[in-house]
Formats: sequence, C-alpha cells, structure tokens
Amino acid sequence: MKGNDTTRRALLRSMAIFGMAAGSGKVLAATHRFSPVKRAFTDPYLEMIRLLKEAAEIEQDLMIQYLYSAYALKPAYAEIVGGPAPNTTSLMGVVIQEMQHLRGVNRLLVELGAAPVLTRQDFPHESDLYPFPFELAPLSASSLAKYTYCEADPVRLGRVRSLNNESVRLIDVMKGTLGGEIGANHVGKLYDAVVGTLGELKEAGDIQLDYGAWFKELGDVKAEGEFGHFKFFHSLYEGGHPLIKDTPDIWTLPASDARYPSYDVPVNPTAYDGRPTTIQDPELRALAWLGNMNYWCMLLLLDSAYRHDARTEAALAQSIMMGPLNSIARYLPTKGCAVPFDPLSTGFNPALGDESSKRYTHLMLQETRDLARSIEQLLPTDFDINIYDQLLVAV
Repeated sequence: MKGNDTTRRALLRSMAIFGMAAGSGKVLAATHRFSPVKRAFTDPYLEMIRLLKEAAEIEQDLMIQYLYSAYALKPAYAEIVGGPAPNTTSLMGVVIQEMQHLRGVNRLLVELGAAPVLTRQDFPHESDLYPFPFELAPLSASSLAKYTYCEADPVRLGRVRSLNNESVRLIDVMKGTLGGEIGANHVGKLYDAVVGTLGELKEAGDIQLDYGAWFKELGDVKAEGEFGHFKFFHSLYEGGHPLIKDTPDIWTLPASDARYPSYDVPVNPTAYDGRPTTIQDPELRALAWLGNMNYWCMLLLLDSAYRHDARTEAALAQSIMMGPLNSIARYLPTKGCAVPFDPLSTGFNPALGDESSKRYTHLMLQETRDLARSIEQLLPTDFDINIYDQLLVAV
C-alpha cells in the first residue's frame, strides 16, 4: 500500500505540473510558475539541466549574431562597435557581457555535475525559448527589431509614445518592421524559469550550491539584458543613438548608399561546400574557413576552461578572439564577405578524457596554423601568424 501511495503522489504531482485533468488523460501545455516557458520534466534537476543547456545555446547564438553585426559596421561607426570591455553602450561591450553570461551558465552546469554546452541551437527548435530563427546579418531595421525584442522586458514594449502625431506602442511598431505577429518570448523569461527551478532545487535540498550567489548572478544576467542591452538596441532601432540621429530613416537607405552604417555583407554565409549561401570567391572562402578554424579553437579552449575553471585556457581563448579571429572578421566585410561562424559537427569536447581533449585541441591549433601559413599572402596586414606557435606551447 505504501508503494502505491508513493506512486499515486508522484502521479498527482506530475498531473499538477503538466495540467493533466484527473481521469481525462489530457495533458495541457504547462508553464513554469513565473514564466511562459513550457516545462519538460517534473524533476527539477532534469528541468534545470535542460533550461541551462538552452540558455547556453541562446547566449552563444546572440553573441555570434551581435558579433557579426559589429564586424560589418563601417569605420565611421566605430563608437557603436566599441572595444572589448563589458558594457551596455556598444556592440562589443554587449558581446563581452554575453560571453560572461555564457560562462556563468556553463559554470552552473558544471557545479550541477553536467557538461558545458558550447553548441548552438539544435533540433527541435525551442520556440518557447527563442522567438526568432538564428540569422547572421548586418545591422538593419529588421535585425535591430529582433535584438530589441529578444532582450526586452515585455512591459517596455507595451509603452505608448508619439509617432507622426499618433499614439502607438513600441511592440506595434516592431510588428510593422517584422511584418506580422511576434511570439511572446524573451530571453528574460527563460531566466525566470531558471531561477524558479533553482528555487525548487534549493527546496529539495539534494544538491549543495551557493544558492544566494547564484540567485544574484542570474538576476544580474536578466537585468543586464532587460535594461542595458534593451536600451542600447532600442536607441539604434528608433534612431536615437548619437551617431545616427542626424540621418533620418537611416535603416531604410539601400545598402549601397555610402551613408548606410554597414558594409554590404551576405546574410547567413557559409564556408562549407555546396550550400545555397556558400562563399564563392576561393580566396575569400579560404579566409572565411580560417576564421571558422579560429572560432572552433576558441570554443575548444573555452570548453576546457569551463570544465576545470581554468584561467589559462580562458585567457588563450580570449587571445584568439581578439587576435587572429578579430583580424579576419574586421577585414572580410571590407571585401563584401564575412566570417560565417559555421558550426562544427564534432562539438567541442569529442574526446573521452582530459589528455585526449588536449590532443584534439592541439591538433586543431596545428591545422589552423598550417592553413594560415598556406594562405599567408591573403592575410590582413595586422594578422599575427606567430600566435599559433605561442598557443601550441601553452596548451
């Protein structure tokens, strides 16, 4: 009888979480208590790992899209690009904060005994967590509407303001830009679900964490997006940023117009062969592939850094990002091309153990160095080809 009672209680708990009407067999779409994000698991540990995996993928997706947009901007808009220091007033500042968010999510995964996540969004598409498909594109009214929406607190989107002597809501203006309805999804709502599930873990008492520190860090991540990142992208979207406010309707100009802030770079390019958006010029494609290789080396080092809380690997990853990857990514848009940040099918920890992982990373760095040497005549003038020998000694 006791076992039957235990089973019954577990069943009732599942029915309550998933909105199953007793005796009906019908499961309703259950969401988290303080978030519209749908719940997948009754067990808080399983649900937390799932949510953190999605958060890591989304943080990297946003980081790469913002980075692509930053590199596509022309020199006259260098202030919008900014430098590699965390802030909410430039694209690179926001990128660095997204990298910090990615690190934090992965640190929590590791503390929970799970593997870091450095892959991008995979199948099935979690429409409850992320409202727009991944797209690498230069800044435009459309991309800025998406970025503003993703980062926003929904209350801000509903605010009414005057436009052409009419009262309109920001969300309605954005719908006009994007051509229709927008799913009610924001990054902050995912973090609401994460915080709520963290509370369930604390209440269960099975896992030892510094819960107070994690509640604060996750709250800070949400606040940076909903206040700082939103304000920055909104200023660009509606033309209030100091560098663009003197050019009315700047985002409606054709990309060929000299006043348009971004170089005319492709949308969703790839260096892989045989795709609809494959980079056709062989020299530009070789440079784009070298950009991919540096991106992959960076993520391999970050995986090790997150697993072991290793500052050396984190510093080496940063040196790649701000060194050879930065050099290629700034150069290619001047030629009408861009680093495609293609995904790597093997993932970023394909080996069984630490020594095998180091060997894999070492071989990837060697191959990247050899490719750079083989196309040295194509490299930008500020590309430091000797960095790979220094990295190979350090890894």
